[in-house]
Amino acid sequence: MSVEERRAHLIEAAIGLAEKKGVAGVTTRDVAQAAGVSLGVVHYCFENKDQLMTELVKALSMELRDSVDANEAVWQDVGTGKEALQRLVRAALELMWLNVEATPERQLLTYETTTYALREGEVTPAKLAIAREQYMFNDSTLADIVEHAREATSTQWSIPVGTLSRFILATIDGVVLRWLVDNDSAAVREQLDVLATMVCSYAS
Repeated sequence: MSVEERRAHLIEAAIGLAEKKGVAGVTTRDVAQAAGVSLGVVHYCFENKDQLMTELVKALSMELRDSVDANEAVWQDVGTGKEALQRLVRAALELMWLNVEATPERQLLTYETTTYALREGEVTPAKLAIAREQYMFNDSTLADIVEHAREATSTQWSIPVGTLSRFILATIDGVVLRWLVDNDSAAVREQLDVLATMVCSYAS
């Protein structure tokens, strides 16, 4: 097994543990045991728990990106103009939602990694990098999606893509957190309809 494969295996083990006991309760020793390797292997692949947690949030964020990238058919023969853009944005949101709906434990974990980083960051400022890395990656993912949608439909955004991506991500954060509380998937889809409409009001 290569180092990269070993790292991926350890990250998956860490995710499984964090889903069960929360981020704060995970230790590198726990990860080693869950992965069936020695503690030395964990520390060879990751300098410390913070680095492991940073890679964990990257892996979770990559799942969001992959949920859209994996379905190339969504981007084909979409048409042009603002209406086509709104359909495409809504379709991309639906792909992300399908991933979220299928993995509620992982979604809860994304909030836990954020609060863990914020709480621990009060004592160890470097831990804030975990949350910042997570949001920067997700901002980049959303920015790529809305820019791809613009190009595919020959439209233009009237506000910066970075502003749009942060707004979309902040809205999705709230929608998903509410869904984890009330498990109302129908309400989520209605909210995503509204989100797509709002986002595309800034297009021409």
